[in-house]
Amino acid sequence: MRSLPVPFVDMLLAGARQRHLCRGEALFHMADPSHDMIGIADGVVDVLLEPGIDGPRLGFVAKAGNWLGGVGMPGTSLRRISAIARRDVTILSVSAQHIETVALADGETWRHIASNIVNHFDNLGLLLHANVHRDNVVRILITLRRLHDFNDGATEFPLTQADLAEMAGLSRNSANRVVRVLVEDGLIETGYGWIRILDPSRLSARLVRAHLPDWIDVHRQPVEA
Repeated sequence: MRSLPVPFVDMLLAGARQRHLCRGEALFHMADPSHDMIGIADGVVDVLLEPGIDGPRLGFVAKAGNWLGGVGMPGTSLRRISAIARRDVTILSVSAQHIETVALADGETWRHIASNIVNHFDNLGLLLHANVHRDNVVRILITLRRLHDFNDGATEFPLTQADLAEMAGLSRNSANRVVRVLVEDGLIETGYGWIRILDPSRLSARLVRAHLPDWIDVHRQPVEA
């Protein structure tokens, strides 16, 4: 997520509607109309990919500060993902109509929206890269880096090792073996239902050594589709 300029954010939020959802409730489903852009004010949201007969798959976990739904905004096309509350959440819903109104007052509006969309596609690119890499350790490292980078530098996540495996495209046993290695190496620590990154800089260095420098230490300013 990239930070949006304060004046633009003020105009955007002037038309926001606050909503509260309980764990398990859907913010929206894949192929729903894109009639609004949603910011997570509090809580945690699962971003689900729905590839077809295989059913939903966890693609990302978004924390407070993320904005979802931007990809469909320019043409009000259908949603590309599903978003489900992992915990009780408070969200801010900004309608496409209000965004159009803001665009009349601020000529930079669509550039800000586009920046947010590009950030989501960067995240998707890393997801795809992790899922095709031959080294299981690198798959998990990329997945952890995605969580860190695209959640404004957050280091702790309410994830099980099974969740991490799903995002990395690994079996649970394969992911568990990697997690044990990373814990022993002091890169992460885990507990019941949570994972914490202890040393983001060392994690980055490991990815550089795996010949993946392009995504390391990219300057990401804190607001997706």
